[in-house]
Amino acid sequence: MDVLVFIQGDMTTKSKLSLLAIILLIFFGAFYFSLQTKLKNDDLVMINKMLPAIKLQSLQDDSYVELPLQNKKNFYLINIWASWCVPCRQEHPLLMRLKKENNLAIYGINYKDNKSNAQKFLEELGNPYFFSGSDMDGSKAIEIGAYGVPETYLIDREGKIILKFIGPISNTNYEQIIQNIK
Repeated sequence: MDVLVFIQGDMTTKSKLSLLAIILLIFFGAFYFSLQTKLKNDDLVMINKMLPAIKLQSLQDDSYVELPLQNKKNFYLINIWASWCVPCRQEHPLLMRLKKENNLAIYGINYKDNKSNAQKFLEELGNPYFFSGSDMDGSKAIEIGAYGVPETYLIDREGKIILKFIGPISNTNYEQIIQNIK
């Protein structure tokens, strides 16, 4: 009888250990699977949707701009940037080129940046922006569907987002913008 009690007790311990092993296997399997899933920021989010209304205060003075613009004559870009953003420096010459060669109005949203650093950035590299506003807490960028900096949006005459670029714009992106505004 003592042997029978020992075996029954041992079976309970084995059952508990087996259950624990199964739970751990499921947990680590789910964890491993989640690591293998590639999460990618989707640049199609917000495409063909109206730009949400946002109000930006200028980096230069106390003026404001409200987007989307009520002027339905031209396309324009919104570029989310920061002085501390290395890829923003990389794309800056293309923004300058868009302004100069295509007379495209670019509205900047300066993301979570120090105002004086942002102004120095523009003094050093040139200012491609028709207007650049401050977004100290990042809420304006989030409202329009941004993941970070830099991001660029092409807005049509109706205030609809036509193109969205996550990361620095490239020469290929430049050509896409030109094709859409003509």
